[in-house]
Amino acid sequence: MGFISEIKYLIQCIVLVFSLFVNSLFFYLVIAESPKKLGNYKYLLCYFSIISMIYSIVDFLVQPYIHSHGAAYGMYMDLRGSVFESYPRVAFTLVALLCGCFAATIYAISINFIYRFFALERKGRLRFFSNYRLIFWGCIPITVAFMFILNNWYFFYPNQEVTEYSRNNLKKLFDLDADRMIYVSCVYWRTDSSGNLYLSVRDLIGSLDLNGLITIALLIIIYFGTKSYWKIKELISQGQSEYSKRLQMQLYKALVAQTVIPMVFLFVPVGSLIYCPLIGIDVEWASLLVTFLYSFYPAVDPIPIIILVDDYRNAFCNFFRRVLSKNQVVSVVSIDLNTDPL
Repeated sequence: MGFISEIKYLIQCIVLVFSLFVNSLFFYLVIAESPKKLGNYKYLLCYFSIISMIYSIVDFLVQPYIHSHGAAYGMYMDLRGSVFESYPRVAFTLVALLCGCFAATIYAISINFIYRFFALERKGRLRFFSNYRLIFWGCIPITVAFMFILNNWYFFYPNQEVTEYSRNNLKKLFDLDADRMIYVSCVYWRTDSSGNLYLSVRDLIGSLDLNGLITIALLIIIYFGTKSYWKIKELISQGQSEYSKRLQMQLYKALVAQTVIPMVFLFVPVGSLIYCPLIGIDVEWASLLVTFLYSFYPAVDPIPIIILVDDYRNAFCNFFRRVLSKNQVVSVVSIDLNTDPL
């Protein structure tokens, strides 16, 4: 194991522990400290936390190298010394699942935006999130993750041409042995037997399919996020209490922050690595940075909700106040005659 691999392994160990701690803390706060008016929304938040923990565990198992080189990009898993070396298909499924975990978290966030808008709208459409219907919403991120796995199996399973294309580059940068690794990768521009360059339509379609699914989730977030913002601005004029407005705004800001984080940690950097090879721009220099950002994402995404929602922030801070024997902070709740869940 090279120096970069050793540093990378150490950092990912730290990230895994931190991610499991933060998401477990978030899960506890949602269950124990949520405002009573939160309704079924707390189950969506818990579900999001579980997805993030699975994401972190799979990321630690894979220890991915996300790399762009020439006309290729990919996510690579070093099998040397791994229990998966004798089971390359299992290893490939884990790499594909890691891609799917990211998509699942984005769809979980988009579903949260839909719920928030229905709650603000107060037209009775929260019934679509009640009882067994909540299971339907929970199946959507799982289905998207499964579609990512199938897509990667069909379009991006390793082949000798792709392996040879990146062999020397991966050996030079990360000391990876091309014969002892597994990957999800595509090469947009290839060379035929006559030496002519041509666009691999198959790889292009595979990439567009995956990114199309992510784009749908982003459009949902933008649409319902914008409509929710204007609904919150109208709450007081509709007779809502100041407490309801404040809580709605806190939840909205937390969701916006949860959307900005993947944009910074994943969409922009990973998107650059995916599409720049298609148009001939070399972003190989960013590969190692993107690899770490991909791992950090599930560890930091729950933090905005803990910080921005008073009930969760106060409960978290009160633990340390009790330890230090200082006065604790209690969230102020006003009585709202409208008992609909938020």
